[in-house]
Amino acid sequence: MNKKYMRMAINLAKKGKGKVYTNPLVGCVIVKDNKVVGKGWHRYFGGKHAEIDALDNASKNAKNADLYVTLEPCNSYGKRPPCTLAIIKAEIKRVFFSLHDKNVSGTKDLLEKNGIEVYEGMLKKESKVLVKEYLKFLQAKPKVTVKAAMTLDGKIATHDYDSKWITSEKSRSLIHKMRSQYDAVLVGFNTALKDNPFLTSHSKKLKNPIRVVIDSKLKLPKYYHLFDGSIPTIIVYDSNINNIPKHLLDKEGIILASVNMNVAKKDFNVIIKKLNSLSVKKILIEGGSEIISSALFSNAVEDILFFIAPKISGGKSAVPVVGGVGVKKISESIKVKDMKVKKIGNDLLITGTLKDK
Repeated sequence: MNKKYMRMAINLAKKGKGKVYTNPLVGCVIVKDNKVVGKGWHRYFGGKHAEIDALDNASKNAKNADLYVTLEPCNSYGKRPPCTLAIIKAEIKRVFFSLHDKNVSGTKDLLEKNGIEVYEGMLKKESKVLVKEYLKFLQAKPKVTVKAAMTLDGKIATHDYDSKWITSEKSRSLIHKMRSQYDAVLVGFNTALKDNPFLTSHSKKLKNPIRVVIDSKLKLPKYYHLFDGSIPTIIVYDSNINNIPKHLLDKEGIILASVNMNVAKKDFNVIIKKLNSLSVKKILIEGGSEIISSALFSNAVEDILFFIAPKISGGKSAVPVVGGVGVKKISESIKVKDMKVKKIGNDLLITGTLKDK
């Protein structure tokens, strides 16, 4: 038991600053016979946890060693398998963690049940600084915004699904900047398939959001921009899918998130809750038509950003901004509050709130 190793873990954790958002900064050191045999830290969102990084670094030297980690090891399946299982498999002798993670349960009991000594609280004050932002995210409620670019007659694409470009370059530039204000940008399968978007802020100075695509059957082509590894991408798919494509397994920057899609189709909040469990709190939905409809009529959306171009595309089979079945009576329509209109070049930006603040 030596505080210098926990200090080393704290310093390692700081290396992930600005890269692990919205996850906590975590560092880990593995010590055997008073020698450091493994080091690791959480390097980027969706990447290996610090413990796994350190265990990989230590390899066979981890057996009967001590593991120092700044935050309690996870004990449940999230973006990756539980760290507790890897610690047990590596035959670690003792685990020292600085802070208890409120998002974790059963860690100490499971490790002790497998003959591993567990100690909590070393350099607790120093480690708290690392998770300040993370704790804020745990307490915050998800906020969902719908953004759409449409013609004056409410179409987001023609009957041939052409949508480039409905709004002006000025509006598109503003949209790119807006993305940096959110944790994640979400699109559905059809939008991703037809547009092959990057979903970035298109700027080296602005933060890029996490990309989220709802791909129920995991059918998106592997060469698409969403899988380029430049930004973390969460793929929400149906929990009934058993055969995961090889190009999605263990690929850097790809996070697989399964949900019961039959339930999610009736209540979009299922997907929001799943993203919330992955520490994604501010979500910008950018399409398509069916996704927007599902989110709106599940009462999952807090506000809207509607860009309207001075164009009329027409077409009975053109794609409307809000798909689905819709309401039977106008009296059942979703009410938009605090509506504001702003001119962006030749376009109009309409903003409004759907929930009481």
